[in-house]
Amino acid sequence: MPIARSLSRRGFLGGTGSVALAATGLGSLTACAGTGGGGAASASSDKLSMFTYFDDDNAKLLNSALSDFKKKEGITVKQSTLPGSGAALFTDKLRTQLLGSTPPDAFMLWGGQIAAPFVESGQLVALDDYYTKYKWADELNPSALGDMTFDGKKYGVPAQVANVGAWYRTDLFEKAGAEVPKTYAELEKACAALKASGVVPLATAGVYGWDVMRLFEYLLETTAGPDLHDKLLLGEASWKNSAVYDAFGLFKKWVDKKWVPDGFLGIKPDDADNYLLKGTGAFLITGQWEEVAINASGKDKSLFDVFVLPTDQSKLRMSGWTEGFFIAEASPNKDNTAKLYDFLLTPGAQRTFASFRTPVNGITADAKTFPLNTKWLEYGKKYEHYTIQDQAFPKDVADSYFEIQSDIAQGKASAREAGARMQDAVSTWKKGGS
Repeated sequence: MPIARSLSRRGFLGGTGSVALAATGLGSLTACAGTGGGGAASASSDKLSMFTYFDDDNAKLLNSALSDFKKKEGITVKQSTLPGSGAALFTDKLRTQLLGSTPPDAFMLWGGQIAAPFVESGQLVALDDYYTKYKWADELNPSALGDMTFDGKKYGVPAQVANVGAWYRTDLFEKAGAEVPKTYAELEKACAALKASGVVPLATAGVYGWDVMRLFEYLLETTAGPDLHDKLLLGEASWKNSAVYDAFGLFKKWVDKKWVPDGFLGIKPDDADNYLLKGTGAFLITGQWEEVAINASGKDKSLFDVFVLPTDQSKLRMSGWTEGFFIAEASPNKDNTAKLYDFLLTPGAQRTFASFRTPVNGITADAKTFPLNTKWLEYGKKYEHYTIQDQAFPKDVADSYFEIQSDIAQGKASAREAGARMQDAVSTWKKGGS
């Protein structure tokens, strides 16, 4: 059976997306030896292995922090990466390594139903004792901390947090006479004005499914509200209900009104991103890594700004996730791996490899280089996030949803049919069939 998450249904894990480039620096934090949850202290050598999915640039940033860790503690960490692999390929490789004779001591992992099987199979160490000894909980964003919790136990240390919202062109909004919306009705009004001005309101893509998914999950948060939305993601409420039908209906409205690009189902996410940079699309629903692309484009930064999508709910939330560091149950070096994670939570290490996606309280972004992400760090502290849907569901359910989403857009399924099909997929998952 699927494992339960805690913290009033906030205990999802989640993650995907690019990792941002950051400025380097180093801080320090005293660390003491710890023990894994419920077990005796493990043996620890002065050599650790670490498995990540970082690309070359971001692997170099982490290696810089690992080098500083070696100088401080005398412990060498060798990072191996599988960049650009995505959740399916990376987790398959990780599973093979964990079952092999030399599993990695340390590794990064997306959460939600991607991490859940590793927890269920007993391959991850519960880190509650380390949390107590290092006082990690005192340093971390509460939402990020909640995202590392399964069945009341903490299995991961937050590494990076991502939040998804609207990144928009100020010049295009001004030309169209569109205001930054504070309600859903105002967002529709802005889309109509932007379309009338000759630009695509929402630049989004249908290839792979996850880019345009960000629109539907936002609409579902608006129609269902936080409590029901979370229950739907957990399979604790039926998808055959009016809030779901309303969300699918609104999704079809966005397609019919051409508030998304013509032929968006055949557009790739990178191409949709270029709409914003070229000025042919007014806004994206995306995350903090977008500012890296904006900076690289050489465009005037004043042409871009951000806002949290309005939901008309008393509790405003964003889509998001937390990527975490985990310890293999089979590792003989648990204590030194925990010591490594304690070091990676220091301000200097965080600025080196996490920057504006840091989960650590009190760390700010470089406001000159990343002014928009300075805002997102504050948004992340102010607003909770719901788990981005392709990480809340196991792969089979997410694939079913992507197919349903496409059928809605093409008029091949009604809102009620879509809700019923989603319920069938979720029911199969909850019964252990996925």
